[in-house]
Amino acid sequence: MFIVDEYIAVRVLRGRWPAELPDDEDLALPASAHWRLLQAVHGDRGGQLSQLFAGASPAVINTIRWPHPEVLQILDPRPLLDRAAALANRYGGGLLIGETLAAGLANGRQLFFGTARNIGPRLRAGADDLGVTVHLAT
Repeated sequence: MFIVDEYIAVRVLRGRWPAELPDDEDLALPASAHWRLLQAVHGDRGGQLSQLFAGASPAVINTIRWPHPEVLQILDPRPLLDRAAALANRYGGGLLIGETLAAGLANGRQLFFGTARNIGPRLRAGADDLGVTVHLAT
């Protein structure tokens, strides 16, 4: 299973599979990243995620809200939370970084990001230290 960020999730759900992303594995999005997408869907906050939905049809919005598990799974955060808290404490950055690193550790040690902005120094340091490979698929 490959762990992806919000930008790759939206591209995949809109039918635009990134060339850099192998297509032989299931994709999963941490629950905290899905939360960020849902916030953008339910209210334009003027951010980069909100811009992804400008002019999107109701069908696209519903696909983001309730992704089909054969296309994109939303990870259950409960098995990840204890490790996520420990990792956030160790590397900083809070729930999103902790949960992303924990998901990577639990699911193949690979993370895929659709924008370099989502790979901050804390996540990079944690991934490097833990042996989690970070991929950028622009």
